[in-house]
Amino acid sequence: MARIFANFKGSAPQVSTYLKSLGEDDIGLICRSVAQDSGPVGADFARKWLERDTAKNAMELAGYRQQLRRQGLDIGKDKGMSLGT
Repeated sequence: MARIFANFKGSAPQVSTYLKSLGEDDIGLICRSVAQDSGPVGADFARKWLERDTAKNAMELAGYRQQLRRQGLDIGKDKGMSLGT
């Protein structure tokens, strides 16, 4: 998830739009990519996460973005980020 935020420079609205646009083929591709790095357990986690989080709105994703930042992950923006960017 942190990588997706970093790709969109921390923009929760853009991440929300991207997640909502994912089809089953896209989710499968992401899960196969995760499986290469993290094995089948990582791929299962990614699928569950994607299925759950595609329904979240930008504000909910902004909260998740903050959690990732607090964990020290690169989310594409500095501490002072707003919901809109």
